[in-house]
Amino acid sequence: MYIGSCTTDASSMTDPVQDLTHDHADINRRVLALSAAIRALGRDDSDGMALALGTPLGELRELVFLHFAREEEGLFPFVADMVPDLAEQVHAMALAHDAICGGLARMCHLAATNAEIAVIAAVFARFEATYSSHAEVEAELLHKLGERLGPEHRARLSDLVSGL
Repeated sequence: MYIGSCTTDASSMTDPVQDLTHDHADINRRVLALSAAIRALGRDDSDGMALALGTPLGELRELVFLHFAREEEGLFPFVADMVPDLAEQVHAMALAHDAICGGLARMCHLAATNAEIAVIAAVFARFEATYSSHAEVEAELLHKLGERLGPEHRARLSDLVSGL
């Protein structure tokens, strides 16, 4: 099912589906870098080094929270309204958001209190598994939207997520 008409000039706007996909590419790179940093600290006698994770964790948290806000306040209501047959995927994504945000908040707290790297690594492993699964569900949703949204609906979605 294709939604939309050809009345809006697509060249005058950014593609919100591509923008959301690009957001995840940056987040993915940061998750991989954080994974490498945690592994490196775990190989050394790194007790007392958790504070070094504070900045990258904080930056990742802010990017993820902003990305999720764009989805929950813009994309999800749009999908519920315009493509209700994707509501189950949206619900699964919202549940994953809560788990991902909880893991990030906990790791930020652990780093700030200079917890043992092994404790942070255990939380990160759960976070990474949840995030990876979520990213796959989101990529599938965005792919389906990319196939189904016409220029008019892309413009509407762009307006919804750009202000967030």
